[in-house]
Amino acid sequence: MSADAPDTLQLLSTTLEAVGHGNAVLITDSAGLREPLARTGVTLLATEDAESRLDDLPRTALAIVDGAARFPSEPVAVQLVGRLRDLHADRVLVIAAHRHTGHLDRHALIGLGFQRWASSQDPAGRRRWYEFDMAHYKTTPDWLNPRNWANPELWDKYRW
Repeated sequence: MSADAPDTLQLLSTTLEAVGHGNAVLITDSAGLREPLARTGVTLLATEDAESRLDDLPRTALAIVDGAARFPSEPVAVQLVGRLRDLHADRVLVIAAHRHTGHLDRHALIGLGFQRWASSQDPAGRRRWYEFDMAHYKTTPDWLNPRNWANPELWDKYRW
């Protein structure tokens, strides 16, 4: 085990405490992730009923998806994460499966606009966490300001 990567449960608990347990959703099939959070106020969903129960839940501050969960197929997993990102949560974290074994691999998550956020350690190995937060999704580029274009002082100097 790597000494620099925290335990997955420890990182999960720290993240949930920052947003408040009652304002978070966790989608997983893992009893190891569900049991410690059962009495904390976190909404726990299994992958088979997550899609149907999302519409009944209010918008949350944080949604966490276990990438190692048993999704029926890659399109179903990608659709669920995209729906969480677009409609149901302000911030989405995906805990990627070990060694690219799940349907939510690095390429699918990068394609959805996720960025690598952290790493954690499980008994089976290292897990990477990916984050989508609209507030940090795209930084404003330097050229997109009035200094560099549509500059009123230059309107009579140049003909575009």
